[in-house]
Amino acid sequence: MNKENAEKKNIFQRKPWVITLAVFASVLWGSAFPVLKITYREMNMSGDDLYSKILIAGVRFLLAGLLILVYAYFTMREEIRIRSFGDFRRVFMLGLVQTSLNYFFFYIGLANTTASKGAIISSLSNFLIIILAHFIYRNDKLNRNKMLGILFGIIGVVIVNLGSGIDTRFSLIGEGFMFFAVATAVLSSFMVKSYSRTMHPVLLSAYQLIFGGLVMLLVSLGGNYSTLKMTPLAGGLLVYSALLSAVAFTLWYALLKYNKPGEITMFRFLIPVSGSLLSALFLGEKITLQVALSLVSIVIGIILVNRDLGGSREKAR
Repeated sequence: MNKENAEKKNIFQRKPWVITLAVFASVLWGSAFPVLKITYREMNMSGDDLYSKILIAGVRFLLAGLLILVYAYFTMREEIRIRSFGDFRRVFMLGLVQTSLNYFFFYIGLANTTASKGAIISSLSNFLIIILAHFIYRNDKLNRNKMLGILFGIIGVVIVNLGSGIDTRFSLIGEGFMFFAVATAVLSSFMVKSYSRTMHPVLLSAYQLIFGGLVMLLVSLGGNYSTLKMTPLAGGLLVYSALLSAVAFTLWYALLKYNKPGEITMFRFLIPVSGSLLSALFLGEKITLQVALSLVSIVIGIILVNRDLGGSREKAR
């Protein structure tokens, strides 16, 4: 019977694949850090040019959504249509929260605080998702291993940012907006879990990226782009960033559909560390002892949470 049930599970339900795909999605998101740094440099974009960043994000997410739709057209055919006003409202609201508002608050907040404080505040969304899942879902409860895993994850994010300008100053458009970005990230995770019950994760990902990207492009109309330039490298990296968003969002939505948010969210702690490692590889930044210790701490946290997953499933049987 157990063997029969195991055979019926798709790859998004089998533990080895869940771990592999969650790590892959997190590393893809981490690769956005060096990719966007190089893209901004190639396009002659200043660090405080928020409208240009919103423009690039809008193009990136719109293109990502269209790429997913093209893939869906050849693999799902008639299923790619939005079938009701309720579905339209869901994907529009998800695009507004997950893409438009989240990145709007993130970009402005990060421009008005230090990168280290921004990374640490952003990591709080992972902590809050796991905590809130305890109260929302009966089968996603907190326990000692989960709490230890979260602790090691947060320690890892703090370690990688030690000595990088952490202070106690607070401003609404800096740290305040970063906390708003955290709130939208947490809300969107539970929206995805709920909406994926009636909509395919591929379509959910595609349409929210399209609607979210369009809203960002509308906001970007207020900017002045006379100093921007497009190089072949910048264009190639922009396409890559759209591809990584398309793949990462779609994988993550599928993982959220078939797994408990409190189980897989732990892997998102890998995003800032993989971003640091890939920045070292592509931008020549140094891999410090802090990055190594951070990675070890986060891996320990992931192992603790996944040990708990195995134990919980054995008990369930």
